[in-house]
Parts: sequence; structure tokens; C-alpha cells
Amino acid sequence: MNGVVKGLCKGAAVSAVTVVIALTGVGFYLALMLLVIAMEEGGENLTVHALPFAQTTLLLAQGIGFDWGAFRLTITPLLLTLLIIGMIRAWCLRWGTGWPVFLGGLCTWTAITAGMAGNVEATLIDPWWLMLAKSAAVEKFGFGTAVFGSPATRESLSERYRALTGAVVRRIGRVSAATGAIIIAIYLILGTGTVLVWAIRNHGTVAELFSLADMQIGSRILTTIACVVWLPNLCLWGLSWVFGGGFSVGDVATFTLWISRSDGLPAVPMFGVFPDAVDNDPLRIVLMLLPLVIGLIAGLTVMLLPRCFGIGIPRTFQEYDHRSIAKDFICSAVALCLTAAMVSVAFAALFACSNGALGHQRLSHVGVDVMQSTRIIGQATLVGLFTAWLLVLVGVYAVFGIRWVRERHTGQRRERISQPHDGVTNHESAITPRVVNSTHQAKEEQGDNNESAD
Repeated sequence: MNGVVKGLCKGAAVSAVTVVIALTGVGFYLALMLLVIAMEEGGENLTVHALPFAQTTLLLAQGIGFDWGAFRLTITPLLLTLLIIGMIRAWCLRWGTGWPVFLGGLCTWTAITAGMAGNVEATLIDPWWLMLAKSAAVEKFGFGTAVFGSPATRESLSERYRALTGAVVRRIGRVSAATGAIIIAIYLILGTGTVLVWAIRNHGTVAELFSLADMQIGSRILTTIACVVWLPNLCLWGLSWVFGGGFSVGDVATFTLWISRSDGLPAVPMFGVFPDAVDNDPLRIVLMLLPLVIGLIAGLTVMLLPRCFGIGIPRTFQEYDHRSIAKDFICSAVALCLTAAMVSVAFAALFACSNGALGHQRLSHVGVDVMQSTRIIGQATLVGLFTAWLLVLVGVYAVFGIRWVRERHTGQRRERISQPHDGVTNHESAITPRVVNSTHQAKEEQGDNNESAD
């Protein structure tokens, strides 16, 4: 009983400490930013609104949007969400990952969320049950990452997994999970690099928008840093853009590799980062082929690497084990299918989390088309993976066919070479030598015989 109570208290402490750290950091930064803006731009002191703004920001990080007069914001700052999940994970790894810790943390987390929701100055959009469900999902995700990050839990789950599955299933699961994670990481790096290229190419436009807004240097720096919490969202939009999907800012702006329409876009400095269309057709084709090429390289690695399936070409014709080779090809095909499914599901969820609204009506949808972007990435990755599978299949059995033809030709040649020798031997054995039947007689006997004849 004491252990249960202790676990409940630890879970409550995990949630409380996480909220205090996040609220303190966000609150102090917002207070500093509002103070600098008030000093540089003039007007009343806005630091009294720092705490309600900080609470609203933490709610927004959990997917709970709000209305502030005519302004609506529902785009989740995913970087802040990841930081909150990371803090929950760190404290759970420090204080325990048992069920009492989870229940205590979940109850405390949802209670704090309900308290903050009733204390903000903005109007929250979601109903109470949905707000609590979103808040509980964030806490569960952080706790889940801590559970799988615990060495004892990993060892226990690994032993149970080995007991329930065979070696073939474990091999397929391990290869598909590792390959999917690597492909997802590569795509996210590509999205981040795309945003960096945008920022480098369009920094002049951002400076012009700051000048139009008459913002001083301090306000520029602090507001730019504040916008970094939406960097993962922008990276996902950049990934969709570079692969041919694109994204939109409501009905007023559309950005793809072919179109850059931003005539009705609000004069927000961060919008100046958004890209222009790509005029170079070969470059556009190369960008759209990137997921296919990445899938092709990943598929070849899975097929040929000894730690994965290690499908190779035997040295001689006699070493071909068709049953083993067919088994490896079937297992690799299943692993590649699971990899493509994992990539598609992951990016469908990420794209959905990155979208939101910046207002009503014309700005009610900001982000990517989830179905279109997921289809582009998933199909291109799947085509690349199975192109690799087909290349290895054709290569292995093409070499087998060549060696089979060569082996057959060599056998026939040996038969032709040995056939004349066999014919000569048979002919000679068929000829019977003529034997003359004569009796040897002495010369005296031959003379007597001749005289008697006379």
C-alpha cells in the first residue's frame, strides 16, 4: 500500500514539476518580449498579461486552440510539445515508470490543464472533454516514451517478444522498424534543410516585412526566437513542398514547386520565409524523385546487407539453394511493405498535427493537404523499395540463368568431345580378326607326301 501511495505521489510530482518548469520558462520569456516591445514601440506595459499568455501557450502546445477577438490560432507549436514530452520522459525515468506513477501523473496533469483552461483570458475552442483528452494524450505519450526507454522494461518486453514470435518474424520486424525509422529521420532532415535554404534565400524579404511593421531590433530578435517553436511545423510543410505536395495559408496563399501565390498574405514577417516557385524543370524533377531514390537505396541496403537479409549470388551453380533464396525474397518483401506502411502512417499523423488555423474563413486552414502529401511520400517510397527488390530478384536469377546455360553448354561440349573415342572403340571391337587354320609340318614329311603323289 505504501508503495502505491509513493508511486502516486511521484506521478503527481512528475506532472507538477514539468508544468512549473515549462510555465516559468515560457512566462519569463513572454514577459521579456512584451517588455521590450512596449519599450521600443511605446504604449502600455503588457507584462501583466505574461502569465495568462504563458498558460494559453502551454494549452496550445497540447493542441488546444483559442480565439482572441477576431483572431484564431490552432497551429500547435510542435517544438514546445516535444520539449514538454521530453521533460515528462526525463522525470519518469528518474522517479519510476510503474502504473501508480502513471495514474498519479495523469490525474495531476489533467487537473492542472483544467485549472489553466479556466484562468486564461482567451476563449478556448474545444469542449472540456476534448481538452482533457488532448492533455491526457500528451502525458501518455511522454510516459510511454519513458517506459520504452527504461532498460528493465525493454528487456522484459524483448523476452516476451522472443517467446511469442519466431526468428523469421523477429527478423522481419527488426528490419522493417529500423528501415522505417531511418527513412523517416532522413525525410525530416530534408525538411529541416529545406527550411534553412528558404531562410537563407528569403532573409531580405523578412527584413523588409520587419521594416514595414516598424519593428526595432530587439522586437525583431525576440519575436523571431518566439516563432522557433513552430519550426517543426514549417519543416513538415517544407518536406511536402520539396516532394511536390506543397502547402497553403488558407485561401490567400499557395506554395508548390510550380506555384508561389501570396498576394493576399498578411504582412507577418515570418511569412517572408515562404518559398518561390522552382523555374528549373530538371531541378524540379530531381526534387520530386528524392523519395524514390531514398527508398531505392534503403531497399538495396535491406536486401544486400548481411545484417538484414544478405541476399547474394552464390559462387557456383551447385551452391544455389532455391528454397532459401525464395524464403529470403518473401521475407524481404513483407519487411519492405511494413516499412512503407510505417512511413505513410507516421507522416499522416505528423502532417495532421502540423496543420491548424490562423483566423476565420479565409485563414481557417493553414498547412498541407494531409491525404495528398501522405500519398506522394508513401507511394514514392514504396516504388523505390520495390524497385530495389525487383533489381535484386532479377540480378540473382539472371546470374543463375547465365550459369545454368553455361553449365548445360559445358556438359554438352564434354559429351561431344567424348563421343568419337567411344565410336572408335566400338568399331574396333566389332571387327573379328581372320584366323587361318594350318598345321605345321616338317620338310621330310612334305617330301614323302609329294613322292607318294607321284
